Amino acid sequence: MSPIDEIKERIDIVELISQQVELRRTGRSYMGFCPFHPNSRTPAFVVYPDTQSFYCFGCHASGTVFDYVMRQQGLDFPEALRVLAEQAGIVLRPPTEDEEQQDQQRTRLLEINSLTARYFNYIALQHPRGQPGRAYLAQRGLNSDTIEAFQLGYSLNETAHLLTYLTTKKGYDPADLLAAGVIGQHETRGMYDRFRGRVMFPIRNAKGQVVGFGGRALGDAQPKYLNTPQTLVFDKSHILYGLDRARDAIRQQDACIIVEGYVDVLTAHQHGFRNVVAPLGTALTSGHVALIRKLSHNVYLALDADAAGQRATLRGLAALQRSKDADEPAQTVVAEGGLVHWSNDLNLRIIQMPAGSDPDDLIRSNPEQWQALLEHALPVMDFYIQYHTAGLNLREAQDRRTALERLLPLLADLDSMQQRVYVASLEDVLGMRAELLLDLIQEHCRTQRKARQRRARRAASAADPDPRSPATPAGEHAPREDYLVALLLRYPEAIAQANAWLRRDLAEFAGLAELLGDDVEHLLSTTANRMLWQHWQQAGCPTLPSEAELSSAPPLWVQSLAPSLHDHLRYLAGLTIPGSREYLFRQEIEKGVIEIRKAQVRRWQERLGMQAHDQHADTADSAPAPDLTQTLTLLNHLLHYSARISTPQRTSTFFDLRDTLERGS
Repeated sequence: MSPIDEIKERIDIVELISQQVELRRTGRSYMGFCPFHPNSRTPAFVVYPDTQSFYCFGCHASGTVFDYVMRQQGLDFPEALRVLAEQAGIVLRPPTEDEEQQDQQRTRLLEINSLTARYFNYIALQHPRGQPGRAYLAQRGLNSDTIEAFQLGYSLNETAHLLTYLTTKKGYDPADLLAAGVIGQHETRGMYDRFRGRVMFPIRNAKGQVVGFGGRALGDAQPKYLNTPQTLVFDKSHILYGLDRARDAIRQQDACIIVEGYVDVLTAHQHGFRNVVAPLGTALTSGHVALIRKLSHNVYLALDADAAGQRATLRGLAALQRSKDADEPAQTVVAEGGLVHWSNDLNLRIIQMPAGSDPDDLIRSNPEQWQALLEHALPVMDFYIQYHTAGLNLREAQDRRTALERLLPLLADLDSMQQRVYVASLEDVLGMRAELLLDLIQEHCRTQRKARQRRARRAASAADPDPRSPATPAGEHAPREDYLVALLLRYPEAIAQANAWLRRDLAEFAGLAELLGDDVEHLLSTTANRMLWQHWQQAGCPTLPSEAELSSAPPLWVQSLAPSLHDHLRYLAGLTIPGSREYLFRQEIEKGVIEIRKAQVRRWQERLGMQAHDQHADTADSAPAPDLTQTLTLLNHLLHYSARISTPQRTSTFFDLRDTLERGS
């Protein structure tokens, strides 16, 4: 991805312009007074979040974030590029040889995928042995227009038919075919076609480029569905099937419908419901939600009515709630009619499927009923109540208690007025007085508040390096990561020590150095800290000025910071940290690196655990695929590495102190 594309992806034009222009939401766009010409009577300046562009009906100024910054600050394009790159935390530099090679390989993989999609499509439509694929597509009621539009195909049940075609006739290197994921390799039997005897669904990214494939087995072959493994161009946690063809309809109808499978999407599009997409055999992720939010804030979940489908719905709702900020879940809001959305501005409804039906069956047999289900989609809070009370006998005290334990955390997230709305309906469902329910909600809120306070006190206590130290404990007023960055900005001579600790023991665990990184920059998880660190490193790691100096006479490298980064630097400079004559600052740096590394390892364990679960589902009842084996190996290394760094070790700080005392004696 080029720096320009990366900047457009990272910087939201609404947030950027809102820093200088007061914008008011009107429908799916935002309006305000144009900053480029005198205009104080009628707002004529419109910002479009779905296309990430702006337009003024008065002076006709228009364009992207680059055009806005060039006009607003009087810059040429290279200067605007530098300003926006800094704000986005992107380092502008000539591509390295490795990056150029990676870009070239990315182009080759896209070419291979495109050619492979045409090959599978030809087999399905014209090859004599493509009849099983043609029969399956006909059985599912997919017509020729849909097959052509989505380039559906079939893979012959042969070991190396595609491999021979791509290498012998098209001249591709087998190594590139392996990298694209269309070919597999066995330790003893050599290379083979990854997809054999399957109906093929080309998977495209939002730009319409073929980046991978989903293959559906015919008969009893396992696994039933097989996806391309993760490659340089394919990451299924950031791709929605059908989005390239659904994009315009989602914008026009201001709604996105999420279904479960490939054929659900195809049938919906074939019957005119073109705002339908699907995740690729995995739970909805924050990456998927980020794609949707650029097109619409209205999301409908239409998953199967069985228990697995309802569990997938809950996972999807959790991903939607986390989509704004993984560290700060969005606040729940209930609008008129029970429509639930979060403060990240996503409005949610659940399409309740009839028992035994999925969207494909229902749309083919009764499209009018599907339309009716869309119009009467269930508000999310009603879905939660139904789900968490299903199977319970609410006349029994224990079952009522179970229902309350499940529902109280959800109700506690609502404001008092919204709580009363749902308490009124729960009064009949649970057979409990509304006053008692409200008291229980308030008690739950008090309990959670006390628990948060206890955790905060424990964190502050754990962060205090020495009760006799005058320094402010790291966890009392600042997150551990901010405190560590403040220490290193003040004492840059300790960076080498911090990096040395990060590299320690990594050599014993293959692959972890690449996964976790071996320097401080890879340790930082917040955007402000990463951007500030990179800028400071480029400036030559100058010593951090005092808070007063930052306000009165900031050095040049500070003056070039974006306003948000300048504020963050002032905040870091204001943290109380040990003096330079104390051994304590080195001990604090080492402790900070350890704790942040532990948190980083936990995040990767969770991420790889989910990835292993999805990969296992792809290879159910068959031998583990190489990508699953690799993931499990990394998880095992993370487990042992976590145990290693959690084992208390004698700090080198005391050796430094001893040496100091010896020199003074």
